[in-house]
Amino acid sequence: MKKKILILFTCTALLMTGCAGSRIAETVDKISDSVSSEQKPTAAPTPVSTPGPKETKLALGKKGTAGDWKISVKSASVKTKINNGKYRQYKPGKGKSFIVISLSAKNNGKKMTEFLPRIGFVDKSVTATLLYQDKYEYSPTELLSYDKDMTTKKIQPLASESGIIAFEVPKKVAKQMKKMKLKIGLKKDYLLYDLK
Repeated sequence: MKKKILILFTCTALLMTGCAGSRIAETVDKISDSVSSEQKPTAAPTPVSTPGPKETKLALGKKGTAGDWKISVKSASVKTKINNGKYRQYKPGKGKSFIVISLSAKNNGKKMTEFLPRIGFVDKSVTATLLYQDKYEYSPTELLSYDKDMTTKKIQPLASESGIIAFEVPKKVAKQMKKMKLKIGLKKDYLLYDLK
């Protein structure tokens, strides 16, 4: 009796599977026929080009605008120390020199903003990079408690500040200032000063 029930159950299951399989096959055939009859050639989507960063090349002494900032890099010099009053001075590490950039910056934005902040949004913060031979990059060295240091300088709207940015570089690099450029501004809108 158990064998008969098992055989009956197995046959029923196989029969149900066979019917369902044929229905699925019919449905797939109908769908593929309707898709192939409705297919029309379509044009490939046009690629959307994203604008690259805006680069403005300038010589020392010229003014340029990057975002809300009007910047003028006045001069560049090599120094072995930076004096802060009579008794205090900043010295680079052993085998290094400072490249000192003298500049002014005006905030044309609507609120007080930090010039060269330590931390900020990549697209909204001003950054400065010293490029050597167009492939080596140096970041500014913050001179803590130095009034003329422009890093982290807070500037009110429509106000200007003048000061310096110091870059600590190896002495052999400092001797070749003609091969250096200063990149300053925003990620997508920056000024490129030739230090020749």
